Amino acid sequence: MNTTAKAAQQMTRLLEAETALTAIRREATRTAKAAERATARAKAARANVGETRKLVRAAERAGKGLAAATRRLAARMAKAADLEQAARVARHDARQAARAAATAARRHTRLALRAAATAARAVGELAHHLGEAAITAAPEQDKTLPTEELPAVKEVEEHAERFKDLDARAKGLAKQADAEKKWLRRLPVGEYGRVTITRTPGGSVIDGDQVAVAYLDHGLGVPPRKARKDTFKAAVTTAPAVETAEDVELALTA
Repeated sequence: MNTTAKAAQQMTRLLEAETALTAIRREATRTAKAAERATARAKAARANVGETRKLVRAAERAGKGLAAATRRLAARMAKAADLEQAARVARHDARQAARAAATAARRHTRLALRAAATAARAVGELAHHLGEAAITAAPEQDKTLPTEELPAVKEVEEHAERFKDLDARAKGLAKQADAEKKWLRRLPVGEYGRVTITRTPGGSVIDGDQVAVAYLDHGLGVPPRKARKDTFKAAVTTAPAVETAEDVELALTA
């Protein structure tokens, strides 16, 4: 599956997850409000039970109306028990809905990150393709000698031989230096005798994919591109063997 098709597939999943998240959040809001109302009703019922108990005690002291007060207390206690049970169920439903909403939100976030990364890669590839199609040639950067000032072939060969030798030595030393640097980078910051290890936060570079996304979002098309400097190589072939007078004599003798 190419990047564009993968991005389209992930965007479809993201849209489905967003639709599901919206519905689940609505349900969570509804159940939370229902739990709040049920808890308020249960609290009011408990308060009524407390007031009714006071009336029962007053009836006991007065010696009249005790039966009616007792019946009223029993009825209100039963109602309070029912409302408390309903409030517990409502709070349980609200907690379940909140957990479902949190799970859906995490899934939506994961899918959004994946879709964004894939879309950025797709846009980067498209921008690179379009930019390569409309790329301008690199300006002449190497100042070359005119024909009448060209050096002798022998001088060119001498410079090329020295360059070949120095380049090989430089590459070998660079590999050795990289190996030593890799070994030293494992050390934490600190003092090690005459050696001091420090670390400075690195800088930042422009994110080409994000630039391409921003350009397309603002209707600016493909970001401008310029060609890089041409790669330069100087190949030196093995020098032919020089025949000595002895070699010629042996050949004639043979």
